[in-house]
Amino acid sequence: MRADSHGFSFIELLVAVFVIVLLTGVVTLNVGRGGADFRLADEVRYVANLLTMASTEAGLSASDHGLLIGFTREDATERYQGIWLQRFDQGWASPRVNADIFAPLRFEEGVGLVLTLDGQPDIEIQKYDPELNPTPQIVAWAGGEMTPGALEWIDPKTGDLLYRLEWDLLGRMALLPRGETIEDPLP
Repeated sequence: MRADSHGFSFIELLVAVFVIVLLTGVVTLNVGRGGADFRLADEVRYVANLLTMASTEAGLSASDHGLLIGFTREDATERYQGIWLQRFDQGWASPRVNADIFAPLRFEEGVGLVLTLDGQPDIEIQKYDPELNPTPQIVAWAGGEMTPGALEWIDPKTGDLLYRLEWDLLGRMALLPRGETIEDPLP
């Protein structure tokens, strides 16, 4: 017999294939989770930008603007949505300008929302009923101020805080992944 055989044994090939399959599975799981995290981070930034724009629009139009957060039931699942409203003499109604920008928000499915406003009791997010003519929870006043508070995205399965968006009286936004301050806050 020769000691310098060429090639791999069957066992060595099986081990190599097993390692490749294992690594592929781990990468696939991480990429799938990362995509959901990116979508959620984009949603939080989008809401922050819309709140800032609503504040700017309120100042330019000399009319209060607000965001009402509620939920709807679709196919036995709850989904949160945000409805933009503008204050008119008759009360709150859909804005007449920037209809595309102030279209209803549809929040990411499978995530819970918790809204807290400074100096207010706990906010219970209700089912949205347009016939009730509801008042928005978050208001951007024509004078440049905004209802200070925070909106949290919660994982309903674990109860973990995924993202927290905070804003102050002047409408300055802070994006806090998992409730922690990041180096690059929103402008």
